[in-house]
Amino acid sequence: GGRRPPAGGLAVRADLTGADSGMRRPTVSRGFSLLEVLVALSIMAFSLAALYHAAGGGARGVGESEARTRALALASSLLDAHATVPPGGTEESGEDAGLRWRLSTRPHPTGREAAPGWPLYRVEAVVSWGEGAAAREVRLASLLPERRTAVARAR
Repeated sequence: GGRRPPAGGLAVRADLTGADSGMRRPTVSRGFSLLEVLVALSIMAFSLAALYHAAGGGARGVGESEARTRALALASSLLDAHATVPPGGTEESGEDAGLRWRLSTRPHPTGREAAPGWPLYRVEAVVSWGEGAAAREVRLASLLPERRTAVARAR
C-alpha cells in the first residue's frame, strides 16, 4: 500500500540494491543536488544578463534617436534662417545645447556662369554631437541664390 512520509516531511524509501537483498536500508530524499542548484543559478544569471543588455540597448537607442532628432531640427532651422547668400558666400559656426554646428557655402556650377543672372550657392548645415568613437553628425544641404545688393538691382 501507500505508506505516508514521517511527520518531519522526509520521505523514506527502501533500497534493495544491497548485497543481501533481504535487508532493507532506509534512504532519505533531501531535495536538489549541488550540481542541479549550480546549473539553475547559471541559467538564471545568463537570463538576467541578457535582459539587462536588452533593456540597456533600448535606452541607448532612445537617447540616440532624441539626439538625432534635435540635430536635424537645428540643421533645418539653420538652412531656413537664410533665404539668400551674401556675395562671396558665408561661413558660420557655433554650439547650441551640446550640439556643434557649422554652416558653409560654396558656388554651385550651373553651366551658365558667364550669363548674367543670379549665381547659386550650395549651402550645407552640419550638426555634430558626441566625442571619439561615439561622435555622430547630420548634414543637410540646399541651393540658395546670391543676395542682390542695392547697386546690382539698380543696373
